[in-house]
Amino acid sequence: MSTPADRPPPYGAPSPYGASSPYGPPDLAAQGQAAPGPTSRRRSPLAVTSFVAGLVTVLVGTLVTLVYPFILSASGYSPAVLSTVQIGNGFLGGIAGLVALVTGLLALSRRDAGTGLAAAGAALGGSAVLGVVVALAQGLLYRVV
Repeated sequence: MSTPADRPPPYGAPSPYGASSPYGPPDLAAQGQAAPGPTSRRRSPLAVTSFVAGLVTVLVGTLVTLVYPFILSASGYSPAVLSTVQIGNGFLGGIAGLVALVTGLLALSRRDAGTGLAAAGAALGGSAVLGVVVALAQGLLYRVV
């Protein structure tokens, strides 16, 4: 049978090993140091805006890609409807991509909190803007050839 001396001390009781226990965090107040608190560093609104706008470009592009076959069959493969859908997709993707790119680069240049979000938003926005530029170049090539 165990005696009271063999049992560990109850939770919250002072450690028999001194001021700090090797199994827990050090007692900073006993050492005269301030205890670390949670950091209240907030993410930059520009970084969040960039990331959300970048996600919008991806979601709009994905939605148009998924709905495109239904639009084709419902319109009877009308060139006017196809060009309207492509122009709308390019306009929405281009505007949201520009917003994501500009706000992401601004947030990165300010070195605010949330640089990961800003970098992701800038990358998504940059790829969307590049896609719009390539699509415009493709359209110009079709007119020339």
